[in-house]
Amino acid sequence: MTRKVILMTFAGVLACSAWAQIPASLLQKAQAGDTQSQIQVGNMYALGQGVSRDPDRAMDWFKKAAEKGSPEAQYRLGGMYDVGRITKQDPETAITWYVMAAKQNYRDAEYRLGVMYEQGRGVQADYITAAKWYLRAAEHGRSEAQFKVAEFYEQGQGLEQDYAQAVKWYRAAALQRRPEAEFKMGYFCEQGLGGMPKSKDQAIEWYMKSMKDGFGPAQDALRALEQ
Repeated sequence: MTRKVILMTFAGVLACSAWAQIPASLLQKAQAGDTQSQIQVGNMYALGQGVSRDPDRAMDWFKKAAEKGSPEAQYRLGGMYDVGRITKQDPETAITWYVMAAKQNYRDAEYRLGVMYEQGRGVQADYITAAKWYLRAAEHGRSEAQFKVAEFYEQGQGLEQDYAQAVKWYRAAALQRRPEAEFKMGYFCEQGLGGMPKSKDQAIEWYMKSMKDGFGPAQDALRALEQ
């Protein structure tokens, strides 16, 4: 084999190396239009798993799946524009993709829309609209959204103040071992709020759970109860 042929062969190997670690069957499915396969290939490029990290190719694969209506891909594209680690940060475009996914009841997109409206990122801050999206995500089981809905009810922010509703949603998040929600349940038991009977024992139980799940302030609350 001549030196020229060797160099050409080596160049060809380099050119194909980005594809070398993607299973052929997966690539074939992605190229044939299978959205889950397209998302998987996009993830590989986004994270550099098995292939060289390539944000542009990741975006291309996610967009293929998103344009076919995949809510997961739409959410991932929204996240890329939201965070701006892979592409230029663009909150308005992020919202566009999040809305597409949220309209298909994709709870992660619903939650992120709540965040965007609460913080005024890409849109004018609007607590009422934020509460609407948080509530949708909460009803679909997202614990962070359940906690936010509870906070909104407790503070009367975006929702009419209602301690009983706050307890309902704090409990829902706490049952998913959200430590901040466990702490809040302890506080509501300690104070006897939201229809909760005032109970030191119940407060201690919730604070203990919160502390075990890594929420530092729960330890201070326990010490205060012991005094």
